[in-house]
Amino acid sequence: MKKFAALILLLAALLGGIALFQRRASPPAGMATLTVYCAAGLKKPVEAIAQAYQKEAGVEVRLQFGGSGTLLSQFRVVRQGDLFLSADEGAIADARQVDLIREVLPLAKQHPVIAVRAGNPKNIHTLTDLLRGDVKLALANPEAASISRVSQRVLGATWTQLAAHAAVMKPTVTEVAGDLALGTVDAAILWDAIVAQFPGTAAVEVPELSSHHENASAAVLACSRQPAAALRFARYLCAPEKGGAVFQSLGFTPAGGDAWVP
Repeated sequence: MKKFAALILLLAALLGGIALFQRRASPPAGMATLTVYCAAGLKKPVEAIAQAYQKEAGVEVRLQFGGSGTLLSQFRVVRQGDLFLSADEGAIADARQVDLIREVLPLAKQHPVIAVRAGNPKNIHTLTDLLRGDVKLALANPEAASISRVSQRVLGATWTQLAAHAAVMKPTVTEVAGDLALGTVDAAILWDAIVAQFPGTAAVEVPELSSHHENASAAVLACSRQPAAALRFARYLCAPEKGGAVFQSLGFTPAGGDAWVP
């Protein structure tokens, strides 16, 4: 039943995203526009960077958020847009395999952690603790969200146990983090940078997860009608004094890029 419910959530997110894409309003007259599919876990830094870029470059950046897997399915269907911002390398590899992307620039590094409520009231220190009867665990849907797809690959059989025990499964990493911050669940598996963005949560590092790092990346879509403009924004996103500084301020480890040249 849990797997069926997860598939229904993924389908609903896909259809909703396509509908939202189709009813986007027209940009102000004379303003160039970029359409960007952005992993939900990158929302806070990318929103701030997009606003700064619009002021500096006069380019409107339209952002479509969701799990990396969900977004990949969306632009594979609509065949419109300019950039894909993925939270993990696996989604980039999947997109490249079906010839959906061109240039790829790394943005920031992150790794999975156990996330708990501030103060760790349930005294959670290991993955085994997540399986206790008194721990209400939330996970993101691995068919939609990078964090769970990566954790599933890294943990193997342990992930299967965690998924069977999970009381809550949501489409995106930020929805799971929101539940944890509100105190409706006791623990989750999140990106370390996500924990830093949600007050009321804390990270518990465990060796099974903390040794595995993933690059969040920006990829120019093969269907883009303005690939040069898309690549320019991607370079702004990863420039150390522009997007890199924003990523760092929000708990990410910048991947490092070339200095911005206006």
